[in-house]
Amino acid sequence: MARSFTGRREERRVTIQKRRHDMAQIYPPDRRIDMCRRLVAMRRTIGEAIGYRLCPSPVWDMLLDLYLAQYEKREVYLFSLYTAAPDIPQSTAHRKIAEMEKRGLVTRDIPRPDGRRVAISMTAQGLAIVDRLLDRIIELWEGGKS
Repeated sequence: MARSFTGRREERRVTIQKRRHDMAQIYPPDRRIDMCRRLVAMRRTIGEAIGYRLCPSPVWDMLLDLYLAQYEKREVYLFSLYTAAPDIPQSTAHRKIAEMEKRGLVTRDIPRPDGRRVAISMTAQGLAIVDRLLDRIIELWEGGKS
């Protein structure tokens, strides 16, 4: 059975997108860190101007915080990660962290035997995804093709 014209067009579009993604510029860590800090500042500026409830993006906010923490060599604990996603209930933040963990983006570690502190860090998979995202955002920021 022959494929429809629409089906072939969709296959071609997906192939072009994949090729574009594979050819994306790879930037050095300091450029990524700089862009990450800019994105955090932008999210804060937008949230303060129109309200965080109107533009919630808790997963993105937490991933950016964890990404910076990785390169700044600081530990992030569960409670402090809640503050990375302002103005959402802790239950929502907790649920989003669980979703990220299920997808393999973050991992939990209980460094103390009494279990009172839970450290959260990005997995290699999570870091790779955010690296690729930041590379693409830098490319777009600098006038690259969309």
